[in-house]
Amino acid sequence: MSAAAAVAALVGAAVAAGPRAPVRSDPRGPGPAPARPRRARRRRPPPDEDLLVGARLAERVAALLRAGLPPAQAWRYAEDGPAAGDAGAGAPGAGAGARPGPAPSAPEGVRAVWRLVERTGAPAVEALEQCAAAARAEADARAALRAATAGARVSARTVSLLPLAGLALGAALGAPPWEALLGTGAGRACALAGTTLLLGGRWWSARLVRAATAAGGA
Repeated sequence: MSAAAAVAALVGAAVAAGPRAPVRSDPRGPGPAPARPRRARRRRPPPDEDLLVGARLAERVAALLRAGLPPAQAWRYAEDGPAAGDAGAGAPGAGAGARPGPAPSAPEGVRAVWRLVERTGAPAVEALEQCAAAARAEADARAALRAATAGARVSARTVSLLPLAGLALGAALGAPPWEALLGTGAGRACALAGTTLLLGGRWWSARLVRAATAAGGA
């Protein structure tokens, strides 16, 4: 096609399209794009979250007590936020009826340490700081143990899938292995022995991982 013919075709297409209707602009400006509905995904809580929550709570209360706040206001401030702590401090009768310790929903380790502080008179700040340090150390130890046993778990699953992969490969190559495994007595004996060893290996690997996990306290 020559250049003149191409230009003529473009001009004809523009004429046939006709004038377009003017686009009216919204004085309020372009609105936000409609949000696409997202499916609610159930996320599994991270492991040892209770330990980390307790450590953060104990650290906050220890810092507030070290700053000079009374125990009741420090616990309210650390658990419910600044607004609740300030409101509780100015509320009538806050000193007498206020809860002097952690809420029932607080982690058990933090509540146990605070009960010990109330019964024995131990230094509250030092006890809470030690509680936070111990909780973080235990969370780190559990994470390290899971990382150390992750290889064993993956290896056990991979080894368990290898026989099935071999059967599928044999079928893909045109030599169905189940004819030999199920068609003869020796094949059936081999299939039974292989299945028994496979299940026994899975059980033994899972037992070793459980024993290591129980020994590490995770």
